[in-house]
Amino acid sequence: MHIERTIKRGLQAVIFTAVIAGVFQLLREKVTEDVTHCAVVAIMTAALLPYLYRSSIRSIILAAIFVGAIVGVYWLAQTQITPDPAHCILIAIMTAAILPYLYNRYVYTHLHRMDPYESAEDEAKSLRANQTRLEEKARKLTAELSATRQKLDAEISDRPVEQRVLQQRLKHLNCLYGLSRIVNRKGILLEQIFQKTVFLIREAHKYPDTVCVRITLDGVPYTTDNFRKSESSRKVQIKTNEEDTGLIEVYNFGGKASLDEDLFLKEEDNLLHAVAEWLGSVAEHRQAEEKLRLFRNLIDRSNDCIFVVEPKWGRFLDANSRACESLGYGQKALLSTITMKDVEKSGHDDSHWQKQIELLKLENDVIQEGEYRRKDGTTFPVETSLKLVTQEKQDYVIAIARDITERKRAEAKLRATQEKLLETAREVGMAEVATGVLHNAGNVLNSISVTAESVQKRVRNSKISYLSDVTRLLEDNAEELGRFMTVEEQGRKIPEFLANLSQELIDEQQRSLESLEALTKHIQHVSEIIQLQQSHSKATGLVEPASIADIVEDTLQINAEALTRNGVEVKRDIANLPTLLLDRHKLLQILTNLVSNATHALAASDKEERIITIKVSEIETGRLQIEVSDNGVGIPPENLTRIFEHGFTTRKEGHGFGLHSTALSVNEMDGSIEARSDYPGKGAAFTIELPIQAQEAEK
Repeated sequence: MHIERTIKRGLQAVIFTAVIAGVFQLLREKVTEDVTHCAVVAIMTAALLPYLYRSSIRSIILAAIFVGAIVGVYWLAQTQITPDPAHCILIAIMTAAILPYLYNRYVYTHLHRMDPYESAEDEAKSLRANQTRLEEKARKLTAELSATRQKLDAEISDRPVEQRVLQQRLKHLNCLYGLSRIVNRKGILLEQIFQKTVFLIREAHKYPDTVCVRITLDGVPYTTDNFRKSESSRKVQIKTNEEDTGLIEVYNFGGKASLDEDLFLKEEDNLLHAVAEWLGSVAEHRQAEEKLRLFRNLIDRSNDCIFVVEPKWGRFLDANSRACESLGYGQKALLSTITMKDVEKSGHDDSHWQKQIELLKLENDVIQEGEYRRKDGTTFPVETSLKLVTQEKQDYVIAIARDITERKRAEAKLRATQEKLLETAREVGMAEVATGVLHNAGNVLNSISVTAESVQKRVRNSKISYLSDVTRLLEDNAEELGRFMTVEEQGRKIPEFLANLSQELIDEQQRSLESLEALTKHIQHVSEIIQLQQSHSKATGLVEPASIADIVEDTLQINAEALTRNGVEVKRDIANLPTLLLDRHKLLQILTNLVSNATHALAASDKEERIITIKVSEIETGRLQIEVSDNGVGIPPENLTRIFEHGFTTRKEGHGFGLHSTALSVNEMDGSIEARSDYPGKGAAFTIELPIQAQEAEK
């Protein structure tokens, strides 16, 4: 219908245009070449054509006379009054305005007065003719009206559906428009947007009185005042950052208007999806803004100076509040006039900054220490982390500088404390070795004392005193010595007594010699221990050629008495290594502490077989590995992480310095130490790794 109407009107417009163009061209060729005259006639024709289209022949004739009169007036005015086209047009227009009045006032009324019916018969004939004509016209009009009514009924039957669709579409547009106004309202909260949106969605539905809506975002619900669930529902997910974070629920708790009518239109589903997408975008945008504000607030409150730097010239593009406070500049001044070379104490020119950029391009992340210069010229130490990032094909440098003034002070104090602690540890280590030496020497001296007492007792109880009795008896019987030796009973027993006494004295001499020999050995052992202590009593830190096997044997010699007393067997697995350059005293101190601890662990064990294994080898990494292990009681798991702590000990008589000083000594030798144990009752093992520096062969 619309297409037919459009085509019809288009054809009419074409015909109308063609007629006007034809009139203009005809006047130009047949009447006058004056373009103005032709245009005036064409315009008047264009004005009359719509009227003539719907008029009778009589009206057309009158219109032609009217046009002719106007044209004649225009022509007379131009030829007789004035050649000015404007004046002529004005006269023609005034004539065109007056002529209808004159026609209606005089001509039309006069013609009707001069045209009465001459007789009743003529009037009757005229009426019958008119009646016939009217009946015929009525029949035609009735047929046309019937057709038009059928067509109108069809249009009317279709119009309510179209109208409802348009009304529903208008509701949807109002919903989206209302949502856009809410979202664009300045200062509105996200919660308010969602709360107002539920009512917009409800009003956009076909039956808003029987519809309720709930929007849930991140577990927070926003509902209409009539919300309740029903079987008829629609649900659409709200996505933010491509994840389901919310839900729109629409419930209809009313009936249908007709059996073939759906409670929810397809357009309403489309609307829900559009609103869900919009709300997701709004929520994502608001959350991003909130995160950005929070991030900026956190950056400004950071204890570190944070800069965004332009890589080429080192200009500051952004800086947090801490950076401005630390450097003494306002943010505007810092970002407009100051560069990285003005801040860094070592950055006197652009070359220093360019070297940093080149390093960043290679490593992408650089941490360095330096000093920053404040506005007043003072400096402070910083640790700066530089990272090169690319955003939208543009490179930026993120610089995070931390004021380490307090850390430097703490490090200085810590170094002083560590030096003092190391000195104490050295003294403790030396004391540990000295304790072992003195302990062994004391045990040997105890043996010497026992041996000396045994010799003293043997001398005190010696039968050599019997010789004086025999001598006195012989002196008393010197005058009759022969008779006394042969006749007297005492005299006859003297030879046998002397023989027995001689044997006793020989045995006693042998035992005394053995005791004196043992005493000599004990004294020699003490001398060796003292000499060993003296050989290792040199200042620490002296690197000298040393044999690992010799150091192990010296360690076992120092702990020999304790090993023997506790029945400990020592197994050696020492690789054939060349002479190495190392701190002999430190290594002896380390091994002495480890062997001593292993001995104590074995002493606390009830095992009959007590074994300490010392293994020395060169591992694949090219380092020296020394392992001291035992099969004693082991180390509890909770103590494995603490045994190297200063002051930690599990022995009543312990002081907690031994293993701590051992760990410090290992660190001083650029090595590492590790403890492991399969507690309980499966012993423990300590593994030391040290760098190998072999002695160069003599040329």
